[in-house]
Amino acid sequence: MRVSFLLMTLSTASAFAGEYGFSAYHFVDPDRPWHVEGRYRFVGQAEFDHHRHGHIHYSDADGGVYYTQFLNDENSLTYELGYDFLRLDWKKNPRFTQTNFHYLIGSIGYVSTTLDRWRWIVNAGFSVDATRLDFAKSAVGHGMLWGRYHFADCCGVHVGILGWYGVENGHAWPIFGFDWKFWENWKATFVFPCDYSINYAFNDNWSLETAYSGFGGPYRYPRRAHEGRKGYHDPIFSVFANGAELLLKYKFEHLFRASIGAGWNFGGWIFIKDQNNRHGKYFHFDGAPYAQANLEFTF
Repeated sequence: MRVSFLLMTLSTASAFAGEYGFSAYHFVDPDRPWHVEGRYRFVGQAEFDHHRHGHIHYSDADGGVYYTQFLNDENSLTYELGYDFLRLDWKKNPRFTQTNFHYLIGSIGYVSTTLDRWRWIVNAGFSVDATRLDFAKSAVGHGMLWGRYHFADCCGVHVGILGWYGVENGHAWPIFGFDWKFWENWKATFVFPCDYSINYAFNDNWSLETAYSGFGGPYRYPRRAHEGRKGYHDPIFSVFANGAELLLKYKFEHLFRASIGAGWNFGGWIFIKDQNNRHGKYFHFDGAPYAQANLEFTF
């Protein structure tokens, strides 16, 4: 992640992955109802614009278990239970001292191909502080409606809407864009705000992908911190950052996927407000390198 946290106005598919309930459900298969996935990212040391604020190290990890129930050949429900971990190692944080954040994730998704040439996804879910389960203070609900129209054998058109609400904040975006296989081994995807990538396939198993990535969750995704400083009891914060990455990807049929890669976080900011969602202040940080890895099993 770019040195700090993931979050961006235009985030990529990785930022909207299962840990936030926004998923493309690429693993849905009537013969294999279970899917397990996990991801880890680490960003190098990032300096803040004002030296008195020092520097920060950032890392996050998430995992999810999905079960798909097919209602018929064209409609299915997928249930998710997951875990999300965030570590902000910022010793000179002026408003809270908490370093590790743990979240419980739950969601349900409906996937339909009933309409000719369309694939529709409807998703709803939540995330909540896993150590306190204080839904009233820390829970965030999210939802999505996402349709892909199979325009031609080489391309598809995407439309829809997604958003979240919780911790006294909320945000929503339209979904629009396209995917295009413009050469035998090349594919480009531009779907706001979910995926910006170019993929080159060496063969059926191996591929190389470059992508624009976001950190911190969907744009302005709110989190509740504890262990406050200077009157900031249970402050609210969000993180914004984006970057570019190069990934080596492997897949074996519909059973196994893995990727490993690295990139550069362009920098961004942390926005911290008090417990009543007021008196906010931005803390800007510079860029840094990052590395990540991902594993998926479907069975």
